[in-house]
Amino acid sequence: MGRLNGKCAIVTGATSGIGRATAIMFAKEGARVVATGRNEEKGAALVKDIQDAGFDADFISCDLRQKADVDKLYGFAMEKMGKVDVLFNCAGVLVHKPYLEQTDDDLQWIFETNFRAYSWTMQKIIPEMVELGGGSIINVASISSIWPEVNAYYYGAMKAAVSNLSRNVAKEFAPKHVRVNCILPGPILTDMTPAEVAANPDAFAADVCPLGRIGVPDDIAYGAVYLASDETEFMTGQAIVLDGAVCVSN
Repeated sequence: MGRLNGKCAIVTGATSGIGRATAIMFAKEGARVVATGRNEEKGAALVKDIQDAGFDADFISCDLRQKADVDKLYGFAMEKMGKVDVLFNCAGVLVHKPYLEQTDDDLQWIFETNFRAYSWTMQKIIPEMVELGGGSIINVASISSIWPEVNAYYYGAMKAAVSNLSRNVAKEFAPKHVRVNCILPGPILTDMTPAEVAANPDAFAADVCPLGRIGVPDDIAYGAVYLASDETEFMTGQAIVLDGAVCVSN
């Protein structure tokens, strides 16, 4: 029996990296999954991979910077699944350059994608979870929210905002059994990895990661399964650091 049997989950940012790995792992653990992202071709490939493995998933193309697309996602999820037990917010963008080169457009893009979309999806789905008698929301933040990272200024600031918002929402809705937790990934090898790190991940890991390697998306997906499962019914308002001990050593 899968750890998420009977649960229905929305996964945002599901076309690559952590979101994709989590959508697949949720499905393998028994969840019915609705995945979303902006790339229809990658979304179709994700669904095919899940269905070919014998599990269940659907994809809808959405740009969660648009409130109408948040409504579209919710309507599609309810049509396909009938309920939402789990929301995994993972859509994200990164601007990686010196502070004085970061622009107002960079800030707006990161704010809309990495913070406002998370708030909008939570506001849309929490009433459904309250009606169900509970649910689990997992927001992907970053160690950049607690550990200074040169060149990731607006990114880190918005991830800190996600963590703070998550704690506050968790406190309000704990009596309704809606749990809100964050995962704070450290260095994870994805499409968003800065080019200088992706070019030589072993050298970067030797300098930064005491565990000796950069993380992979499945490292975060395992944590997401734990937070989505009934094993964490007594956990809310927490920020789980999965970083290869980067923060411990710095």
